[in-house]
Amino acid sequence: MSENIEISVSNLHSVLDCPLCFWLAAKGLAPPSFPLPGVLSRMDAIIKGYMKGFVGRSDLPEWFPVKGTFLGATGKMKATDPKSGVTLKGMLDALVLTPDGRYYIVDYKTASPKEEIPDYYQMQLDGYAFLLEGNGKPVAGGALLYFTPEEGDLSERKISFRITPLHAEVDPRRVLRPLMQVKKILEMESPPQPSEDCEWCEWRGEIGKTLR
Repeated sequence: MSENIEISVSNLHSVLDCPLCFWLAAKGLAPPSFPLPGVLSRMDAIIKGYMKGFVGRSDLPEWFPVKGTFLGATGKMKATDPKSGVTLKGMLDALVLTPDGRYYIVDYKTASPKEEIPDYYQMQLDGYAFLLEGNGKPVAGGALLYFTPEEGDLSERKISFRITPLHAEVDPRRVLRPLMQVKKILEMESPPQPSEDCEWCEWRGEIGKTLR
């Protein structure tokens, strides 16, 4: 494959989930996808609208996980790994600039908080750190903000959210192996082996047996 290879931060973990699905998706044969429900899109817009109110401020609420000046969302960013030649791209939910000139990555999640950061989220944070450092912005760390709907009475026709912050260590070097794997898989002429626990590949296999 001679053309430049690009992959988004949000899609990077898919190369580890199942090499075969990733290879097929690159050839236009991805598993079926489903549109995001409208209510989730609306929740995402409300959350981002609320957080925009903090842009330019350093007097952040006590619950906010890091100290500094809130910068809000970034534009689209790209950075290329010189060894693999693969370009990573993405857009961050928010950044916080610390007094010493470093940046905290802030990522919003509409989900129930976990005690440990899921691998998929960690890969995203590391990917964003790779983008920042590739664009000359030193990284201090990361944080997830979980926005979870509260249980309560809907008689007033509104829902409250509980905000749970979670600190995260980030390391841009952790994305180098997946980026090299991206290059390796996309340059294969023959399909790679599927992951043993890939449900889509198992389904495809069963369908193939049935149709023989």
